[in-house]
Amino acid sequence: MSKFFKYAKQTGPGWLQAAVTLGGGSLAGALFLGVAGGTGLLWLQPLAMFFGVVMLASLAYVTLSTEDTPFVSVCKHISPVLAWAWLIGTVVADCVFCPAQASLGLGVVQQNFGLGNVNKYVITSVMAIIAFAVVVLYSKGAKGVATFENVLKVMVAVVILCFFGAAITHINQGNVSWADIGSGLIPDFTTLFKPADSLENSIAATGEASSWWRGHIGNTQRDVIIAAFGTAVAINMTFLLPYTLKKKGWGKKDRELSRYDLALGLAVPFTIAASFLVITSSAQFHDKSDDVLGKDGKPIALQEGYYKLLSKRLEQNGPVPTDKAELHAAADALPLADRHLAAALTKRDAGQLATALAPLVGEKPAQMIFGIGVLAMAISTMIVHMLMNGFAISQAFGKVGSTKHFLLGAAIPAVTAALAPFLWEGDNKTHMQIPASVIATTLLPIAYLTFLLLMNSKKVLGEEKLTGGKLQVVNTLMLLGIGVSGFASIWALKAKGTPGIIGMIVLGVLITLGIVSFISKNKSTTTT
Repeated sequence: MSKFFKYAKQTGPGWLQAAVTLGGGSLAGALFLGVAGGTGLLWLQPLAMFFGVVMLASLAYVTLSTEDTPFVSVCKHISPVLAWAWLIGTVVADCVFCPAQASLGLGVVQQNFGLGNVNKYVITSVMAIIAFAVVVLYSKGAKGVATFENVLKVMVAVVILCFFGAAITHINQGNVSWADIGSGLIPDFTTLFKPADSLENSIAATGEASSWWRGHIGNTQRDVIIAAFGTAVAINMTFLLPYTLKKKGWGKKDRELSRYDLALGLAVPFTIAASFLVITSSAQFHDKSDDVLGKDGKPIALQEGYYKLLSKRLEQNGPVPTDKAELHAAADALPLADRHLAAALTKRDAGQLATALAPLVGEKPAQMIFGIGVLAMAISTMIVHMLMNGFAISQAFGKVGSTKHFLLGAAIPAVTAALAPFLWEGDNKTHMQIPASVIATTLLPIAYLTFLLLMNSKKVLGEEKLTGGKLQVVNTLMLLGIGVSGFASIWALKAKGTPGIIGMIVLGVLITLGIVSFISKNKSTTTT
């Protein structure tokens, strides 16, 4: 235990990883898991994170065992094409998804804090300035790094405490049982093929439409499960870790510490926060429609998502009206069982989730407390996007360690975040999101394959290369992770149309290039 507490005090880079993974995507994903699967899908995100941590631990081992950054190692020993694709994918992801977090924060400030009359650009600009100011702290040397890490630890703690309060409130009210939570932590891969058993009565009540609902829920649930496995650790997170390890001054002697850091700083906070979110969402929304559907059977909230889902249901009866009023009338005329199920499955947001705390502290304080948690989530993720981009741009110019290049790189996503009301709405959002997600999805398994090759390279690691049983265990886990992330990537790319097809072709080409180039550059070295 003495080693545990000693390492716990020294953690840092892992918390940065937690700050970026606990963003809007995690919030939306955990919310939907609770809505669709109840507590039965509690196992999903911890298991997905396990594979992500295995990959990051391997990357940390390579980083701390060599003098070069992994980017330079990939250029030298695998392929410059893969190295630059990794870097460019990181920059694209940072600049596109930083405004997504700003948009999340904007929604919280307007809805939870009641500042809907304040200019949108003022709010997002203030958020971007705050985030960039924290990144500037990071550039100020050892003391700045320590302050930076403490700020992020506090932000992650605020997120966890807010979600903890909501989950405990529901548990104390008997809305969810400890037995259900325990059973939900046991992996159940049958959920890839069928809806949660707890929805079966509501599905059966729809009569002839039950087969459609069963298929729709099963397909949606499968998409979310596969996406969670593929994106627990994103492409830009893999680029971030090596530079934060170097910035801490860690070396070979700190390899064990780096594993503890990933477990305590990333896996534990993420698992706790995500689990609290799923528990709260399950207790509050699973198979329930009162917050969306009024007593007259018409929606009182989240109308857009509700009617969008019912329009898909209406397609089973024939052509769907194109006029919005006619569509709404046709949806309102569907049997109540269909409308109940559509309302129960409608995606919720932070505003609905905050009502869990209302019985404990009152409605307005609940919105404020939960809003603070989600705002901390958004800003902390913005901070790390800027940090990652700073490292990427510094590396691109060959100026790692240069404060000027680092801050220049960090400023780019700060600008896109300030412009979030323009960039992350309507058609502009689609135009940014689709290519960015295709690039990130395509390159993630490539990055994982790269780490596997580096771990097995005698040229890269020399005498530090693992051998025997240790190497076999690491390779087995990493191959499983590559298989899961690769399958998830192909699954996601299939749904992207022509850009997705291009992504799959590029994925195949890069995999082939990476393996052939690695064999060519390492053929003179005997691997054991």
